[in-house]
Amino acid sequence: MQVAFVLPSALVICWAGGWWLAARTHQKWIEIAGIVFGCLVGLVYVIQMAIAVEKKTSLDEGSQNQTGKERPGSKP
Repeated sequence: MQVAFVLPSALVICWAGGWWLAARTHQKWIEIAGIVFGCLVGLVYVIQMAIAVEKKTSLDEGSQNQTGKERPGSKP
Protein backbone atom coordinates (compact mmCIF):
# COMPACT_ATOMS: atom_id res chain seq x y z
CA MET A 1 0.00 0.00 0.00
CA GLN A 2 2.88 2.34 0.75
CA VAL A 3 4.18 2.12 -2.82
CA ALA A 4 0.90 3.51 -4.16
CA PHE A 5 1.40 6.75 -2.23
CA VAL A 6 5.14 7.33 -2.65
CA LEU A 7 5.23 8.38 -6.30
CA PRO A 8 2.22 10.75 -6.23
CA SER A 9 3.33 12.23 -2.90
CA ALA A 10 6.83 12.95 -4.16
CA LEU A 11 5.38 14.49 -7.30
CA VAL A 12 2.95 16.76 -5.42
CA ILE A 13 5.51 17.87 -2.83
CA CYS A 14 8.15 18.72 -5.45
CA TRP A 15 5.56 20.40 -7.68
CA ALA A 16 4.38 22.56 -4.76
CA GLY A 17 7.97 23.52 -3.95
CA GLY A 18 8.63 24.32 -7.59
CA TRP A 19 5.42 26.32 -7.84
CA TRP A 20 6.31 28.33 -4.73
CA LEU A 21 9.83 29.01 -5.95
CA ALA A 22 8.58 29.88 -9.45
CA ALA A 23 6.12 32.39 -7.96
CA ARG A 24 8.90 34.03 -5.97
CA THR A 25 11.41 34.19 -8.81
CA HIS A 26 8.94 34.65 -11.73
CA GLN A 27 10.52 31.71 -13.58
CA LYS A 28 7.99 29.20 -14.94
CA TRP A 29 10.61 26.53 -15.73
CA ILE A 30 11.29 25.94 -12.01
CA GLU A 31 7.78 24.53 -11.58
CA ILE A 32 8.34 22.09 -14.45
CA ALA A 33 11.73 21.14 -13.00
CA GLY A 34 10.00 20.42 -9.67
CA ILE A 35 7.54 18.07 -11.39
CA VAL A 36 10.34 16.20 -13.18
CA PHE A 37 12.42 16.02 -10.01
CA GLY A 38 9.42 14.68 -8.05
CA CYS A 39 8.84 11.96 -10.65
CA LEU A 40 12.48 10.90 -10.55
CA VAL A 41 12.72 10.89 -6.76
CA GLY A 42 9.51 8.90 -6.39
CA LEU A 43 10.53 6.39 -9.04
CA VAL A 44 13.97 5.86 -7.50
CA TYR A 45 12.39 5.27 -4.08
CA VAL A 46 9.86 2.79 -5.47
CA ILE A 47 12.64 0.86 -7.25
CA GLN A 48 14.75 0.78 -4.06
CA MET A 49 11.76 -0.49 -2.11
CA ALA A 50 11.06 -3.22 -4.68
CA ILE A 51 14.68 -4.37 -4.62
CA ALA A 52 14.67 -4.51 -0.81
CA VAL A 53 11.46 -6.58 -0.75
CA GLU A 54 12.80 -8.95 -3.43
CA LYS A 55 16.04 -9.40 -1.50
CA LYS A 56 14.16 -10.08 1.73
CA THR A 57 11.82 -12.64 0.16
CA SER A 58 14.65 -14.46 -1.59
CA LEU A 59 16.50 -14.76 1.73
CA ASP A 60 13.37 -16.05 3.46
CA GLU A 61 12.68 -18.62 0.73
CA GLY A 62 16.28 -19.78 0.69
CA SER A 63 16.18 -20.94 4.31
CA GLN A 64 12.89 -22.85 4.03
CA ASN A 65 11.88 -25.91 2.07
CA GLN A 66 8.50 -26.63 0.44
CA THR A 67 6.81 -27.48 3.77
CA GLY A 68 7.74 -24.17 5.36
CA LYS A 69 10.14 -25.81 7.78
CA GLU A 70 13.80 -24.98 7.92
CA ARG A 71 16.20 -27.25 6.10
CA PRO A 72 18.51 -29.35 8.23
CA GLY A 73 21.82 -27.58 8.68
CA SER A 74 20.54 -24.12 7.66
CA LYS A 75 21.09 -21.29 10.09
CA PRO A 76 18.16 -18.96 10.91
